[in-house]
Amino acid sequence: MPELPEVEAFKSYIELHCLHKTITDIKIPDKSVIKNISAAEFKKFLIGYEFRSIERLGKYLIINVSDSEKKLVIHFGLTGSLFYTTNKNELVKYSRVQFIFKIGVLHWTDMRKFGKLWLVDNLQEIIGLKKLGPDAIAVTKKQFLALLSENETKNIKAFLMDQNIIAGIGNEYSDEALFQAGIDPHHKVNELSEIRREKLYNMLHKILLYAIKVQQKNSESIYFTRKSFPSSYLQAHRHIDMICPKNKNHKLEKTTIAGRTTYYCPEDQK
Repeated sequence: MPELPEVEAFKSYIELHCLHKTITDIKIPDKSVIKNISAAEFKKFLIGYEFRSIERLGKYLIINVSDSEKKLVIHFGLTGSLFYTTNKNELVKYSRVQFIFKIGVLHWTDMRKFGKLWLVDNLQEIIGLKKLGPDAIAVTKKQFLALLSENETKNIKAFLMDQNIIAGIGNEYSDEALFQAGIDPHHKVNELSEIRREKLYNMLHKILLYAIKVQQKNSESIYFTRKSFPSSYLQAHRHIDMICPKNKNHKLEKTTIAGRTTYYCPEDQK
């Protein structure tokens, strides 16, 4: 699932290819991905206009439309992605919506169709955005520690992934942050000392900033690859060799926490 760093890369991708280009047509092979208005209305309010600017809120992209109060909001779900091509006849697998410009096409692709597109006047119309917590990159250490204190009985991995508490962190980066901080993902918040809480915040910020650089570097191709991460990162080993990045003699384990498959090292995370 695309998380904050990947969505930041999608933002850069749209900025690179699609801003300030008039939309001449829209094709919608799968109308089910548009959630709040009809496909006909979606086309009516966008054709003839431009993507003026773009911002990211957590795992959402918000695209402001020129000469309009309308905002195109994208959530990538599990497998949502973007693909821009100058070949208008190119067949793109799992293409659900196609934004056609004078030169080029932006394809919204989604294999499993959990992603969503909205066109709204007010972001508060979208429940997920209305309840969104502070962005994981923008949250200060003081805010982070306060949020932990407000959720003392919550599992620490569930805390990190709860978009209503902190926005942008999902399964993989919550695992990475806990691994780098040496914290067992089974812990509840109230089992963590103040020092360990501060370390978690520091590692989370370091990881997200690094991952954003990695993903933006690869934003031309947009496809996420764990090979881009150094061997000291859990990302480079989960699903692959299951070797602990901190000690090659230790093996990663896989379990389920907060309904999500979780990777950790029981030897190095206490």
